[in-house]
Amino acid sequence: MLGVSTDKVVLKTRAKQKGSNQYQRVDKSKQSITINEHGALFKINLWDYLDTGLFLDHRKTRQIIAKKAKDKTLLNLFAYTGSVSLQAALHGARSITTVDMSNTYLNWAQDNFALNKLSSHKYQFVQADCLDWLKKNTEKYDLIFIDPPTFSNSKRMEDSFDVQRDHIALLADALKSLNRGGEIFFTNNKRNFKMDFEGLDALGLQAKNMSDLTRDQDFSRNKHIHNSWSVSRKG
Repeated sequence: MLGVSTDKVVLKTRAKQKGSNQYQRVDKSKQSITINEHGALFKINLWDYLDTGLFLDHRKTRQIIAKKAKDKTLLNLFAYTGSVSLQAALHGARSITTVDMSNTYLNWAQDNFALNKLSSHKYQFVQADCLDWLKKNTEKYDLIFIDPPTFSNSKRMEDSFDVQRDHIALLADALKSLNRGGEIFFTNNKRNFKMDFEGLDALGLQAKNMSDLTRDQDFSRNKHIHNSWSVSRKG
């Protein structure tokens, strides 16, 4: 239909993942291609994992965060391959801390920075359990981007994480790392996620739903693809 030969097509089957099957390698080709998104170069692997290294539904989110991050300090948690960090760096963020539990993805993030000739002490890459790291962190940031998994029980984590059950505890910990006047941009992919406004209120926080802004046109038929929130202190 598109006139593309079959040797240029990579077919994936996305099925519900359970337990140890989550994020498992499906191939070992170690091939990659480079793509350009709004002037940023990304290493993409279409073969070895279900996820390619770039979440397509967050294309607009990356641009929104990047523009907000200009001249600001950014903390990117559950950073995956660092795409939000990279766009923010190209838009002039003052400093960026990128945290993920996976060494594979963190190395991938650093490859993406190298692809764009970005190398500076301003850019920190931290391999850690984000939940644990956030509880111990003493630095403050102007902007915190959090895109946690819907559910995780990784063998590296002491406890399981459920975004619906645990989002208020996560935001409470993030609040300790937020500068006065700062903003937490919180997203997740849980269908029918419900923000706990009472829990937010108890923390002195307010949240504005940003999903209609971050949802790109090619995902508009599925309003549940992700939801995003701008969270800040009241007043």
